[in-house]
Amino acid sequence: MNLASLLSGPLPARAAAVAGAIGAVAITALYLVRLRRRRVVVSFAPLWLDAIGPRRTTSWARRLRDLLSLLLALSLLGALLVAAVDPRPAAADRAGRSVVVLIDRSASMSARDGAGMRLDAARARANAIVDGLAAADRALVASFASDAIAESGFEAGINVGRLRRAVAAVTPSEEPGDLPRALTFASAILRGRPGPTLVLVSDGAFSEEARRTIPADVDVRFAAVGTSTSGRDGGNIGIISFAARRVPADPATVEAALVVQNFGGKHAAFAVDITAGDNTVERLRLDLGPGERRRHELPNVFAADARLQARLLTADGRPLAQGDDGADDLALDDTAFAVVPPLPRRRVLRVGGPNLYLDGALLSLGRTVTIDRVAPAAAEAQRARWTDYDLIIFDGVTPAAPPTTGRFLFLDANGPGSPFPERGTVRDPIIADVRRDHPLARQLDLTDVNISAARRLALAPGDVAVAGSFGVPLLIARERPGLRIVATSFDPRRSDLPMRPAFPLLIANALAWAPGVNADAAIEAPPALLTGASARPREDLPEIAIAHVGFHRAGDMVIAANLGDARESDTTPAAELELGGHKLASPDPPVWRGGVHVGALALWLAFALLVVEWVSYHRRWTR
Repeated sequence: MNLASLLSGPLPARAAAVAGAIGAVAITALYLVRLRRRRVVVSFAPLWLDAIGPRRTTSWARRLRDLLSLLLALSLLGALLVAAVDPRPAAADRAGRSVVVLIDRSASMSARDGAGMRLDAARARANAIVDGLAAADRALVASFASDAIAESGFEAGINVGRLRRAVAAVTPSEEPGDLPRALTFASAILRGRPGPTLVLVSDGAFSEEARRTIPADVDVRFAAVGTSTSGRDGGNIGIISFAARRVPADPATVEAALVVQNFGGKHAAFAVDITAGDNTVERLRLDLGPGERRRHELPNVFAADARLQARLLTADGRPLAQGDDGADDLALDDTAFAVVPPLPRRRVLRVGGPNLYLDGALLSLGRTVTIDRVAPAAAEAQRARWTDYDLIIFDGVTPAAPPTTGRFLFLDANGPGSPFPERGTVRDPIIADVRRDHPLARQLDLTDVNISAARRLALAPGDVAVAGSFGVPLLIARERPGLRIVATSFDPRRSDLPMRPAFPLLIANALAWAPGVNADAAIEAPPALLTGASARPREDLPEIAIAHVGFHRAGDMVIAANLGDARESDTTPAAELELGGHKLASPDPPVWRGGVHVGALALWLAFALLVVEWVSYHRRWTR
């Protein structure tokens, strides 16, 4: 036994017995030692008789005072040793219970609940359970969200102070609750202990799948907490998902999709503010009925910043949770984040002579597009590598034979290698027909484009005339397995098309459509990163834990994380809970604490003995 173990807890009984024996012997020895008075020679004894006071008491009275002083000193030593031993049960009493108080600290426990938040009510309920434990019980306080942790060790039921401090240490989280994981954790702690009992302190926001199993051989109780405002004034409104992507045909444009749900029992009107950096890029107003979930798409969000943030606001611009109507109990799901993915790197092969108009249009595609320029003869020599490019542009020239695989744009398709046979020419065609639903015509304005001459090209079955002049195809799209071709039947340099914004947009639309990317496809939100999960954004980056909503940095990447859990956003508490098909009972009522804390009583006794010793010594009752 070392000094650290002696000072870290109650004094062991054996050490107390040794200390008591040594102390008793030392005190007794000190009282047996007689103090002799110093002999002083004086000239005349009667002169000093009055100074020495009254004569000593009788021998038996003096011995009684000595004995009383000795008993007081020994009693004081005994009381101090009893207090140091702290005689309380150090091991589990087989007649008591082993109780785990499991407090839910998931996101829904941060909901507004009366004057405070729901976790405050859970702490108060847990304190009441701790206060009601029997002296023979031993309890452990634990908490859980996406994981479970022990806030204390097993403490005797009479040691309320330590358990209360553990309850006070439970803090709210931004993670969804993982009930099966928490139950497994508590079951493992209680395994092999007498009277295993689990008290779940929660609002009951768990899915049916999570409530499917119940720990075996454990008495599980449910302490319900939380009051809902949905039956009075409101409920909760939350963002379920938020995602964004760049439009391939226009890198500066972002498409976003937002899913919002009203979990309350009445109609709700609010605003949604979408920002990129410090700039508001979109603001819209939504009206949702009771329990209604709505998906809203924003097709053209201009966002120079790659990070977007959506916030729910009141009509006057305040955070929704601060509204006066009480329509929103949980502020955590009023904000959602999204990262716009960067455009993929693409390669374009330009075949033909000098063309400043075309070169300018290709430069507008941005730095994510790599342009290779070759002469027609050189392009034919590397025909086997054509499939490595996202788009091959033949400017006024054609290959030796029509291509059968790959992605191509033919400007003024003609010659033996043209995919479309020529059937004559047309002078001054007027663009009269445009297929607005085709991806190549996305945001493309061909009104009043002046064309000097065009070739009359023959279309094969399945070919689409995206734009035409009274039956003469001017812009053609061909789609076959492994092959996509865009072609103009006229030379853009013999028109004013290169002088219009439509020309670079046509090149961008062709680049987006040729690899099979539909610029008008429905927005599909990617799998969201949710709080409480771990993610590895890239193979060369370490795995990171997502504990909070917001933006997280992993290496050179920025990741967005949201709550995104409808169970946590639905703040309606459950008055009852079933696990494994069994309805859980409420915790036992508190027991009466009739026991006496012997250690504390011994300390008070030692203090009283010190007072008696001081008074008796100064009154000369003892010495």
